[in-house]
Parts: sequence; C-alpha cells; structure tokens
Amino acid sequence: MKVEKEHIGGTRWSLTIEVPSDDTQTEVEKELKKLQKNIDMPGFRRGRVPLSMVRQKYERSLQLDILGNKIGEYYDQAIKEADIGKPVAVPEIEIDQLEAGKPLKFKADLDVEPTIELAAYDSLTVVRQHAEIGAEQVEKQIDSLREKHAIISEDDGPATESSLLEANVQELDAGFVPIIGHKQEDVTIDLRRASDDFRQSLIGIKSGESRNVSLMRPPTSPNDNKKTDYFQVSVKSVKTLELPELNDDFAKQISNDVDDLKSLQEAVSRELTNQVEAVSHQRVTHLLAHQVVDNSHLDVPESMLKEYLDRIINDARKSSPDNQFDEEHVRSQFRDRAVWNLKWYLIRRKIAENENLKVEDDDVQREFERQAAMSGKKVKEIQATYDDAKRRSQLDDDLLERKILNLLLSRAKIIDKTIPFDEFFSDEHNDHPH
Repeated sequence: MKVEKEHIGGTRWSLTIEVPSDDTQTEVEKELKKLQKNIDMPGFRRGRVPLSMVRQKYERSLQLDILGNKIGEYYDQAIKEADIGKPVAVPEIEIDQLEAGKPLKFKADLDVEPTIELAAYDSLTVVRQHAEIGAEQVEKQIDSLREKHAIISEDDGPATESSLLEANVQELDAGFVPIIGHKQEDVTIDLRRASDDFRQSLIGIKSGESRNVSLMRPPTSPNDNKKTDYFQVSVKSVKTLELPELNDDFAKQISNDVDDLKSLQEAVSRELTNQVEAVSHQRVTHLLAHQVVDNSHLDVPESMLKEYLDRIINDARKSSPDNQFDEEHVRSQFRDRAVWNLKWYLIRRKIAENENLKVEDDDVQREFERQAAMSGKKVKEIQATYDDAKRRSQLDDDLLERKILNLLLSRAKIIDKTIPFDEFFSDEHNDHPH
C-alpha cells in the first residue's frame, strides 16, 4: 500500500492512499469458492459449477464489494504508516478509483489530536468563597418551610399587601390598548413579593375587578433606558395565606429527625452549610479549570467542533418538533462554549495521562453506592441505568474529571474568603458561562 501525506495546517491532514489490486485478490478467491458450493447454473448441479464460470460471472462484482468494504481497514493501516497522530473525528473520504483489476485509490482528509502546550497546574492560586450563615438565614429558610405548609383559603374581602391573587394579565401599549397575543391566564400574583408600586396598585382590589397597572422595568445595560410596561390585571380570586404557628409541633411535622424547634433550626443550619460548601467547591474547581484552559495553548480541530455542535443541533430539533429554530444562530450562540468545553476535554485527558489517573472499578462502585444513598434506590437499580454503553462512558468521563479537579485543588494555593449570604448567591457570583 502506498500512502502520501500532506499537512494542510493546524490539526488538518490529507492522505492519498493507493492499494494494489493484488491485495484483495486472495479475498476474492475465497468468496468465489464459497459461491461455487452454493450456486446453481443451467446444466450443472449445485456445487458442480466450474470455478472458471463462477469467476467469469461474479469476479468483478466481488472485487468491487470487497474493495468498498475494506476501505476502513485500509484507512486505519494508512494512519499507522503516516504516523500523523490520533484521529479525532470521522474522516472525509473521497474515492478516486474503484475498478475491478485496478488499484484502489482514495483520499482521506482528517483532523488529529492537537499538540497541547499545557499550562503549569501544580501551584495555581484561587479564592474560595464561603457564605455567612446566621440566625437571619436560618429564619428565612424556616419561613419558606412554613409557606410550603401554609393553608390557602379564599377571601371575599379586598386584597391586602399579603394576599395572593389568581388573575388574567393582559399587556397594554402606552395608550392602554391590549397587545394581541400578550395575555397570560391563571397567573398567581404574590403581593408580598411584588415591587412596592405594583403592590400598592393592587391593594384593595376584589374578585371580579380589573385594574390597569404600570411596572417600571430596570435598565439591562448602562446604555439602556428605563421602560414602563402596562398591564390590565383581571382578578379571578383573592386568597390568604395562613402560616402554621412556629413551635415544636411544626418542627416535628417538617421532619421525623427533629424533636423540637431548636433541633429544626440546627438541622436547617447544617443543611444551609452543606449547600454553601457544595456550591463553594463547585465554583473553586470551576475557577481552577478555567485557569488551566485559559493559560494552555491548543487548537480545537474543526471536525471535532462540528460534531459537538451537530449534537447540540440534534438535541434542539428533538425539543422543537416543528423545527422552528435558526440552526446557524444556534451554532454561533454555542460556538465559544463548545470550544472551551472541547479544550477542557482534551486538556484533562492530557493531565490524566501525565498523572496516570484512571477510573477503577472501585471508583464506579462507590459512585453507584453514593447515587443509591441519595435517591433511596438499590445499588443494582442504579447500576442498571448505566448498562447503556454511552451512559457508562459518560460516567467514566465524569469520574475522571472529578479526580482531575480534586488533584488541581489539592495542589492549589487556596485563599478562603467569607462574604454575605445574599452576595454569595447573587447572579454576579453564580454566573458561569461554561
């Protein structure tokens, strides 16, 4: 076999492959002899047809079939001979010559794994944030639990600042004319959480009444001006929320694991602490991954990127049965995220290779047990959900990523910082684009 290689640029290569016709003739002879045993021809019994007649009738088609079926095998052999690296996606194959008795000639354009200039990751520095958890946060969480167990009842009187309204909401233009197609029905309006102006506009309204109200929308950017939206709120019912009394009986109603209100407060405090620490860990490992990716140098192969975006497009089509979406817009919207994710995928494989990190059977078993404990299911049930090869491969990749992130964290210089609870959970601190 003859292989010529051409470096197109970056991770892209082109291979020109020529396979002598003699390479397939042995396979052709085997197939001809199989046919000879099983075919019928006029004047001959089954298995008695002369091989020369079988060859005359079937040799050409067999040669073409075998050549076509073995292209993948020849491609794999050419990759080894060319010594250009490991392919990362399906190649683009172009057949130049496929004729019986003549050499097979075809061209393969492909991307290989990029060369990675890996950033140093042994002594990264990162700030790990924690949230202040005090009596105020515990009280708010318990208030939320009280609301979930509240009794909601109809109220014949006018709405107060703590009422719930069931209403139809019609958006209006500046002249208070209804905007067609901008009506929402059976909307629940919680006046306790509404803006001051919006709440004041609806206090006193009764079931069956309608009011036109305005809502000032804050600017979304420095160059954006405030905008006032107008609505007609048609109330279908006014409801009151009766919260359960905060005492030991309420605490026992919430959980069988607490004996009184004090132990409920302690349990809520522990749960909030666990939530904060989980978010803190997720954020700090995210920052470490970003440092490694942003300071490493590699080119993401275009074919690899295309396959990634194709999967996103296919998922979008499944969630949009009428296919009413702009494919090019979706590709453009997700391209930067896809590039980052693919860089991180390639980089973590490189780190795993450098550090000899692998996912062992014990790692998988512990993950099954962890998921079983969290879900209340049996370990065998969890294990069965990963019988699918694709899901199991994804699990292995997730576990390997977890090992890599824990390695980065163990070697990093961590600067711990405690900030207010509300600030910790604000959009600014919760905005992770990748």
